[in-house]
Formats: sequence, structure tokens, C-alpha cells
Amino acid sequence: MSHSKHPVRIYIAPVIAAVVLVPLIAIWATDVALPLAQVALFLVGLGALAAGFFSMLVHDVRRTYRNTIHERMVVIGIMVLETVALFAVTYLQVSQVPDEIAGLRTVLDAVYFTMTTLMTIGYGDIAAQGQLARAVVLTQMFFTVLLLTSSVRLLSSLVKVTAQDAGRRDA
Repeated sequence: MSHSKHPVRIYIAPVIAAVVLVPLIAIWATDVALPLAQVALFLVGLGALAAGFFSMLVHDVRRTYRNTIHERMVVIGIMVLETVALFAVTYLQVSQVPDEIAGLRTVLDAVYFTMTTLMTIGYGDIAAQGQLARAVVLTQMFFTVLLLTSSVRLLSSLVKVTAQDAGRRDA
């Protein structure tokens, strides 16, 4: 497994997403109406996370690892948490628009709805009714494919590396 001389690269996407999440949460918490800024921040954060997931997925498929499996696991974990936070904050904002999301009233509702969509469960107790809400849910669905693909690929790499290490120790 080759390692990059600059392991900091792997943290760029999560840092960009974190930098985007802070103003998004501040805008939501203060009820400031900045729809253009919110959309721009959401797109930048989502783009950074997508680039991070896609980069890890491509390197894993090509077997051109830049970082150890443990570093990649940490980064994927951070990016999954950031993804949940990004969509939860976005759903909270969208729920402020009348007739967009039925049943979503609190932060916990938003995280719950994000997780049920992420896990492809969809109980139906909270529902996207308006076109804006459905567009955000569709965006999360497409993004979930990338997130799950990256995560499954990383976990399969972890199993393979662990099995190879165990085989070397037994030999």
C-alpha cells in the first residue's frame, strides 16, 4: 500500500464541508432569510463531500491508495456525519416553507428524516410534499448511492487488508 507524502489531502473535503456547515447552521439558527446563500453553501458543501467520496472510491477501485485504510475510515465517518448534518439543516430550512415537508418540526425530526432517507427506510411519517422538498430528497437519494458505494467499498478493502495481515502472521 503506497502512502502519499501529503496525507493532509484526504482531509480537504471534510474541512470544506465543516466550513460550509457552520454558516448554514448560523443562518438557520438566526432565522435570517438568505435563500441564495443557503443554496450556494449547500451546493458547495455537497460538492466537497461528493468529491471526497468519489476520490476515495476511484482510488480504491484503481488500488492507488493515498492513505491508510484507517485514515480513510476516519474521513468517511466524518463525511457521513457531515452529510447527515448538511441534509438535516437543509430539511429544517425547507420545512419553514409552507406545505413542503409534512411532520418535520424539530432538529430531531430533521435528523430522523435524513437518516430514514439515508438508510432507504422511509416510514412515511414525515413526507416531502412540495417540489422543493422533493428535489432535496432526490438529491439526497442520489448522494446516498455515492456514500453507500464508497462506504461498502472501503469496508470490503478493510476486510481484505485484515485477512491479508492475518494470513501473513499465520505464515
